[in-house]
Amino acid sequence: MKNYLSYIEEIVPLYFPMENWEVVPGPSGENNTTVFILACNEQYVLRIYKTHQDEDKVNYEHAVLLALTERPLSFFIPVPMKTRDGQTIVKTQSGFLAGLFRFINGTNPALKDLEQIYSFGEATGQLTAKLAEVSVNQLPVYRPYYDMDNTHPRCSLGQIKDFSLTPPKDFVELTQELFIIYKQLVSFQNRAPFLKRLPHQLVHGDLNASNILTGGDGKISAILDFEFVTHDLRVMEVAVAISDFIDVEEDEILIFNKITAFLKGYGSRINLTEAEIDSLPLLIQLRSLDVFIHFLGRYWDGVDSIDTVKKYIRKAAQRVSWILRHQDEFINLCDGY
Repeated sequence: MKNYLSYIEEIVPLYFPMENWEVVPGPSGENNTTVFILACNEQYVLRIYKTHQDEDKVNYEHAVLLALTERPLSFFIPVPMKTRDGQTIVKTQSGFLAGLFRFINGTNPALKDLEQIYSFGEATGQLTAKLAEVSVNQLPVYRPYYDMDNTHPRCSLGQIKDFSLTPPKDFVELTQELFIIYKQLVSFQNRAPFLKRLPHQLVHGDLNASNILTGGDGKISAILDFEFVTHDLRVMEVAVAISDFIDVEEDEILIFNKITAFLKGYGSRINLTEAEIDSLPLLIQLRSLDVFIHFLGRYWDGVDSIDTVKKYIRKAAQRVSWILRHQDEFINLCDGY
């Protein structure tokens, strides 16, 4: 926090030039710095972007959010606040980008209760339907998940394959896991042309427990963090959301019960095509590979530790292996929704 105090003092007066304000305690995210501000007897969230300094990305995110506010939703979404000059983003003298949002009260769910997971699926389906109606006068900056050469600017697909097939000495302990990842990268490239023919639309792109909130009734009350919103496969939203239910240390029946609850909720709002359903196992693997590449790039950038990227290598290999073992069972389950 101390490192960002000077930035906060530079940014906040642009939104509240005449008012007193103060920083109050609150949690922060994994990719960006989140600071909670109290001003005019109301609480706000100041988001300082650490992953990039690309104004087009933030402008696109804010344009989508502002368009969504014009559509009825059963849950809250972040609404970008405007500075006294009418801008929703601020660029500090040091080059950091930031945006201010009105605080949304709620709690990040554990997503263990099946009714809550159903609510998550229902909210995801509702968001999918509303995002399909949104059109903004700007091209998205983030590429679709299947365009893996653009997952991280430091990580081409060729570099990832080389890293996975011949890992550096600091990663030799994960040779087996990286070989699993390598095989799936090769397999994925062969299936990419099929994926490109599936329905596309705007998607949130990062729906998980850390980016949703629940209210007192346990139901989803807010969807947060639209940083990665882009034009992608419609079904990718489902793949991202249910990938986190695959925990190799959990009972398999419980995993399938969670996936079923989510799909029931989502299916109450959106009907996927048969081709989309058939693609889900592949897309869940793609999500895991994408997260691994994202954090490997951050490690190469000096942002994340080696322990962090090792954690995501293990997770990716575990989820890829789980899906390969249960692919037929998974497809039969999804066919019901």
